[in-house]
Amino acid sequence: MAHYTIRKRFRADQPVFCASVIQKNKGKITFSKSKTHSSKTAAAKWAKNLVSQLEINEAMNHLGLKEMTLGDLINEYMIRKEKSNRPLGRTASYGYKTIIKYPIAELVSSKIQSHDIVQFCLQRKNSEHNPSPATISIDVSLIRKVLRIGKSLLGVHCNQQSVIEAYQALYDLRLIGKSTPRNRRLECNEYNKLLNELAKKTEHHCNQIPYVSIFKISLFTCLRISEVTSLRWSDLNLARKTILVRDRKNPNGSRGNHDEIPLLGNAIEILLLQPRTCDLIFPYKSRSITAGFRRTCKKIGIKGLRYHDLRREGASRLIEAGYSIEEVATITGHKDMNVLWQVYTKITPDHLVEKDMLNKSK
Repeated sequence: MAHYTIRKRFRADQPVFCASVIQKNKGKITFSKSKTHSSKTAAAKWAKNLVSQLEINEAMNHLGLKEMTLGDLINEYMIRKEKSNRPLGRTASYGYKTIIKYPIAELVSSKIQSHDIVQFCLQRKNSEHNPSPATISIDVSLIRKVLRIGKSLLGVHCNQQSVIEAYQALYDLRLIGKSTPRNRRLECNEYNKLLNELAKKTEHHCNQIPYVSIFKISLFTCLRISEVTSLRWSDLNLARKTILVRDRKNPNGSRGNHDEIPLLGNAIEILLLQPRTCDLIFPYKSRSITAGFRRTCKKIGIKGLRYHDLRREGASRLIEAGYSIEEVATITGHKDMNVLWQVYTKITPDHLVEKDMLNKSK
């Protein structure tokens, strides 16, 4: 049981008040702390808050909950997820590994306050990487998640209230925010420039990755690069001109979420040109492919284009070719048509002008 006492003293002829908090267990002192204040009211407030916290901690110990720093909590959670059938995605894994490098990871989870969350976001913003508000928002969400489930999943004394209380200040300081919607597509002669440079890269004697084939397949299928590198020969159906895409990204979990998609254009011909060295059609690391793509774009002066933008390019081309939004969704895998329409398709003015000219010529 914890209790406090306040003693009046004089320092340089001025009265000060020393508050002492002591906690005993079976007659033995288990906690002792003192602090001097300029007023009796301040001393009493500090002592009462500390006694309250000690009693909460004691109650948590009776419930079998343990104290743990945020860094240890994150590591425990990551280990638990790795052993489960739904491991962390690359973004979450990278985010947690970044968070544990900051001072907030050394704080005890149960003692994290809203100002600690704000301080962490300020440190993130001022770091050498200078992350966007959307990226910092993801970091805050990751912290909130482990604090929310730490008690029930790992038996750790923690809760998400500190994060919830910090949100208003974070928005007010513009430390967090929504990501800016991307609408980047291939412009002017960027397609031909990329194709030519990727062809040179593919033919280089040190290269093993068929960049041109993967580039074209990404456009024809609208698949994510991780999905392209997961395609299997055994899932290719030549009779139906389809291929099964396994474990597609899904808000409810990717494992077991398989989709059969049509192979349009000359996608089948491109696939059949690949050597059968193993069960995978493109047995290459997705990160190596995207890194090579970035270097190619930089070399030929293409700015602001990411490999994932090819997914939007492919979907937009299908819409421009006359396919309905529902038909395109069977290829992209979207269940929400609004997401597909607003995020993954962008009809260019040039296409509308060309279409108008064709109508006038009839």
